[in-house]
Amino acid sequence: MNKVRNIILLAVAMMAMVLGLAALSAGAADHLDAPIVRENGRLDINDVYAFVNGDNTVLVMTVNPAAGVLSPTTLESVPGTRYEFAIDNDGDYQEDILLKLRANRPFHNGKQRLNLYWQDVDTGARRRIGSGMTGQNLWLRNGGQMYVGLRDDPFFFDLQAFRDQIAGAGGSRTFCDPDTVDFFAGLNTTAIVVEIPSATLDSDDGIINVWARTIDRMNVVDRMGKPALNTVFIDSADKDAFNGTAPADDLAMWGDRFKAVLGLFGGYDDATAGVITGLLLPDVLTLDTNSTNGFVGTLNGRQLAEDVIDFELTVVTGGVTGTPGIPGDCVDMNDVAFMAGFPYLGEPH
Repeated sequence: MNKVRNIILLAVAMMAMVLGLAALSAGAADHLDAPIVRENGRLDINDVYAFVNGDNTVLVMTVNPAAGVLSPTTLESVPGTRYEFAIDNDGDYQEDILLKLRANRPFHNGKQRLNLYWQDVDTGARRRIGSGMTGQNLWLRNGGQMYVGLRDDPFFFDLQAFRDQIAGAGGSRTFCDPDTVDFFAGLNTTAIVVEIPSATLDSDDGIINVWARTIDRMNVVDRMGKPALNTVFIDSADKDAFNGTAPADDLAMWGDRFKAVLGLFGGYDDATAGVITGLLLPDVLTLDTNSTNGFVGTLNGRQLAEDVIDFELTVVTGGVTGTPGIPGDCVDMNDVAFMAGFPYLGEPH
């Protein structure tokens, strides 16, 4: 009985993590997940996206879960803090280019002055490619553009059904029942959106690996590539250690844990769990800048409208080799329409 109970509890914890959304008030995966980021929503990465728009590459990082409700709406401005997109352009999972964003203290109206820097990691050369104020579309010196400000949270999921059906909250909701609803409808986030010419990324084959991280002085507070991986497989005590691991070391440091969890929860044999782990780690978004494919099905970047929850539920609950235990939540789209052009995320509430 204790074994069954432990498996159920593990399943509940994993589901909370794979969905990226335990109850917001309790700290949600990728929304106030690790101990350090719970102290400051400004440095908590909610989601990361990478996709192409013609000849350009678009990178998106969202922070401040439930901005204006549980988190601030501004970026952290303490000296030494910054927001980074790390880009690997030669396939070794080590950063070759860093886009570093720094924000000044907010003015009385909440606006902040921004500076975006481009750093060549190999040479150490760094140059400022953009500056301006939050809430505005800003042109960059390399031909790109940037927006930083409050937007609708693009993440969508039926959290209440999860809490009732999986987490034992005591309610009667279940996935895909007649009351299916997007819990994140009406919530905002602070978005960092950078669009740059793909040619400037210097990838011979057009393929890059991207991840985002927040830095407090010299320490990585949070980092993310693929949606919710950190919280699927890493328990609370190890989340800060995972966030501080370089992607190139992910497989060696965390691969065995990923395989064990996949075997237990998905029913995969060791070989299959190993193959899936090799696709999930390192925790980066791999983007072919010559392709318009997305994360679902091809693991190519991540587009705003993609239903990554259904895809991940299918993978984690055994769907790679059989019928998934939970194929989805029946919330198939965001509550607010995405914009056809820059900065792409929906208008804030």
